[in-house]
Formats: sequence, C-alpha cells, structure tokens
Amino acid sequence: VNVRVINASWGSTMYSKALEDAIRAAGEQGILFVAAAGNNSTDNDKSPHYPSNYNLPNVISVAALDRNDGLASFSNFGAKTVHLAAPGKDILSTWLNDQYREASGTSMATPQVAGVAALIISSEPKIKVQDLRKRLLQSVDNLDILNGKIENAGRLNASKALRE
Repeated sequence: VNVRVINASWGSTMYSKALEDAIRAAGEQGILFVAAAGNNSTDNDKSPHYPSNYNLPNVISVAALDRNDGLASFSNFGAKTVHLAAPGKDILSTWLNDQYREASGTSMATPQVAGVAALIISSEPKIKVQDLRKRLLQSVDNLDILNGKIENAGRLNASKALRE
C-alpha cells in the first residue's frame, strides 16, 4: 500500500508504548503522522495528549484556529509540543445522510495539514518524510498571537508549502 500521510483526528491522555512504536515504524517507512493536539484548552507541554505528544521525527501536532486567526478557545497548545495551527472552528464538512454541517475541533484542523502534505507529495513523490515535515513547518505564516503557545507560532500556508 502506498501510504505517505496518516491523519490522526483523535486522541487521548493515555500513553501507549505500542502506539508510539507503530508511529515510529510508520516514520521509518516514510509516512508522515499528522495528529490533532486535542480540545481541552490545556497545555500539552504540561499535560500530554497522545498521539500528538509522541516526540517522533514524523509527527506533526496541530492546534486549531478560529476565523480571526486566534487560537480557538477549545484548542490545546504547547510551545514545545504543538507544531503548527490550522483553521479548526466552524469548518463546513460533509456529514451523515448526504448532509453538510459546521464542526469545530483540532480534528478539523488536522486534515488540512494532512491534505497539504498530500499535495506536496503529489508534486514531489520522492520527498523524504523529514523534508516534508520541515517544509510544512517552515512555510507557515507567523502569527504573533501564537507566540509562546505553538512551537513555531505559525498557521499552515498551503501556497507557500507548495512553492518551496
């Protein structure tokens, strides 16, 4: 199976060595693991949230922004453990029975990062996971409001990520 990106729009406060080993093994196979930071308004540096808190070279932890580029009130954060932010409040999405609805959460922000990663891979199929991760993190738009809250104080920028 040609899997290059995993979107993990789920999480828990419970650590699992088996899960950490599986994510590490995925990284060794060139798979980026994009994880939701969590929706408890807590600091992941102090209260870990998994799988986003696994300190592995193929993991990207994603916080949620509101429509004004502020950290969403529910979003977890972490100056050392949450890597970037993406829109995650009032996101129009598909729903059951051919419906659409707005949903909010870091689980809505995470697939945007995974999607941009997939776009990069589509134009550069041989990109290494560490280069893909680096590209996503270095192409963000810096937002002063995220200083001290998110590792690189940045919001996902698809256009920059694809141009770099």
